[in-house]
Amino acid sequence: MASRRAPLVLLFFLAFVSLFAVHASAAGAESTFLLAAARTRRKDPLAGLRYHTGGWNISSEHYWASVGFSAAPVFAAAGIWFAVFGAALFLAGCCYCCCPSRSTSYSRAALVISLLLLLVFTAAAAVGCAVLYDGQGRFHGSTSATVDYVVKQSGDTVDNLRTFTGYLEAAKAAGVGPVSLPDDLKGRIDDVVRKVGSASDVLAARTASNSAKIRNALDAIRKILIVLAAGMLILAFAGLVLSACGLESLVYVLVFLAWIMVAATFVLCGTFLLLHNVVGDTCEAMGEWVRHPQERTALDDILPCVDTAAATEALSRGKEVNYRLVAVLNGVISNVSNADFPPGPPPSPPLYNQSGPPVPLLCNPYTPDLRDRACAPGEVVGPDAARQAWRANVCQTTGIAGSEVCATTGRVTPSMLEQMVGVANVSYGLSRYGPVLTDLADCAFVRRAFQAVGKDHCPGLGMYSEQVYRGLLAVAVAVLLSVLLWVVHLRERRKRSDAREMELVAPALPMYRHGYRVEEKALLHSPRRPSM
Repeated sequence: MASRRAPLVLLFFLAFVSLFAVHASAAGAESTFLLAAARTRRKDPLAGLRYHTGGWNISSEHYWASVGFSAAPVFAAAGIWFAVFGAALFLAGCCYCCCPSRSTSYSRAALVISLLLLLVFTAAAAVGCAVLYDGQGRFHGSTSATVDYVVKQSGDTVDNLRTFTGYLEAAKAAGVGPVSLPDDLKGRIDDVVRKVGSASDVLAARTASNSAKIRNALDAIRKILIVLAAGMLILAFAGLVLSACGLESLVYVLVFLAWIMVAATFVLCGTFLLLHNVVGDTCEAMGEWVRHPQERTALDDILPCVDTAAATEALSRGKEVNYRLVAVLNGVISNVSNADFPPGPPPSPPLYNQSGPPVPLLCNPYTPDLRDRACAPGEVVGPDAARQAWRANVCQTTGIAGSEVCATTGRVTPSMLEQMVGVANVSYGLSRYGPVLTDLADCAFVRRAFQAVGKDHCPGLGMYSEQVYRGLLAVAVAVLLSVLLWVVHLRERRKRSDAREMELVAPALPMYRHGYRVEEKALLHSPRRPSM
């Protein structure tokens, strides 16, 4: 049996739908109840940095501006790093080309300390990359499980709706002999089948489209994070090795690459901080909606209940069809099958030489005004029980198909038995899917589903999105400091190398005095000056 829970767009599903779907109009987004109003009270740059008071509403540009502003420090860090360090690189290049100078004064302490710090921050970058890689795997698994849950719930609901319309279609053809539902009721059944079929098709198409977009986005995010983690790790270790070896040209190439990659990491870090805040807002909004279900909230623009009017009409029409169909069957049983065979000439339809114990009636689940009805003693419930009870009343027949006459004791022919069981099966199916339509009509399924989401999915999504954000921040800061230490350590190494070169060259230089070269020990062989 398909699950009775209907589809929902879960928290991450909601966040991505808002990014890919066309936003609802501002008028349509207005709600009588603000969701997560306290949590979403953030400064809104579109409103002059006044606090956002519209609550959770992913169809509102003010909500996105306020939640984006919460990640502004990280985006600002990316901009400052890119601008300041880029300017520093440009000035350093100009000074190196225009005013080359070499100093032989170096600090041994600075050389050692820079190397130790470089080892520490390279290790920190490695730890950050490990945290990032682990976090992205967990985040991808959690979001994939959430989307799978959405798709399953949607598929179950679509199956329920289509199964229900199948029973309605079967009710049109159900009956006993020539007796069936009236034509006007069959026409109303066609209208309900058309509306419910349209609602289920829209639901299936919407879920398939949104889930495909989300899966593509998740795959792209996972690849970006994996490549970024691997690239930053390789960059950090390559910079450590090359700076320790004094390969100046290669280190400056890595510095240029790191300038771009650190800025990109900061931007991605800010994006995940924004996403983490949206996940938390959505979880709280769903929890508040469950505690305070409203006629109109911002959730309606993203997660409308299955067409409430269509579901309500289908529920009402299903009850009417069920009642009328069982009434038709019981009328045939009471007026034909249980009628006594009168003495006289050979019988003619609807009499077919029936005799024996009376056939039990099928329980009608509704009263004429379509309220629930308790079964009377002796009535059978369900197709299996009905088949078993009615089988005892089956007679052996003679004659051609459609004009059978009982040749033995019994009140039901084999063909009648199959038709009667068919009616019982349709009645049972319509009764079985009544609660499903009730849930669809009053959106009770959403409350139950959101409760499950908040318990099973929200904690993991919030925790793993935060882990990715922290991993990105750690990698960005560690590599940023490592880049600075590359330059410092390389500069000290170059100064030390220049100093040692001067120490080796200085003793071999010839001595000059007043512009003339003085041979070694030449003064020892010069004549002594006369004493005064």
